[in-house]
Amino acid sequence: MSHEHTDGPFPGEAEMKALARTLTVADGRLETPPPGLFAGIEARVAAEERRQAARDTMGGEQAAGREQAAGGPAGATRPRWMRVAPFLAAAAAVAVLFVGMVAVNRSDDSSAAALGEVALTNAGLDPAGADSSAVATLVELADGSLALDIDVGSTPPAGDGFLELWIIDTQVQGMYSLGPLHGTGRYPLPAHVDPSQFPVVDISVEPTDGEPTHSGVSVLRGLLDLDA
Repeated sequence: MSHEHTDGPFPGEAEMKALARTLTVADGRLETPPPGLFAGIEARVAAEERRQAARDTMGGEQAAGREQAAGGPAGATRPRWMRVAPFLAAAAAVAVLFVGMVAVNRSDDSSAAALGEVALTNAGLDPAGADSSAVATLVELADGSLALDIDVGSTPPAGDGFLELWIIDTQVQGMYSLGPLHGTGRYPLPAHVDPSQFPVVDISVEPTDGEPTHSGVSVLRGLLDLDA
């Protein structure tokens, strides 16, 4: 079933993806939502409710006759949650993405201890990343958890896809995704992962096909020097 945009007040999947691609690291550094964000959402929901109520009223008399003939209750309307749920779902997706951007870019913790770093290069990888650069630093936080601080110099455009950050073992047989790369920021490692067993830092271009596996298109890579 297609989820592309259709005529109506609610944004479709394509529009949500387009909106996500417009977000930048600067957007993610905001500590609180922009003024008026949730007020605007509430206003949109209220406006849609008013439009729906007007449509229900205009068609109420005709609908009542049909419902009574069929033995159903006259004047019945859809529950409120059914009318506003699609828009709220879209709004929630934007809010979640916004919060995720804020969280991933909090890399200014001075108490974090650097355990090793590497300059990521395009050597031997997909030529789309020929002019790309980044530095990855493995850090230990005050609570003992580990993360990668990624300092992005430049990255190639991902087209209709997105960039993803990985840690990989030296045999390139096992790997973990640290999620989409949103730019310079901090990316937590899974609690059970030993970085010495997965010292290869990799950035790939991934299609939006729902497949969780690595695409095989790497644009930046480097081996962490854990003795640094």
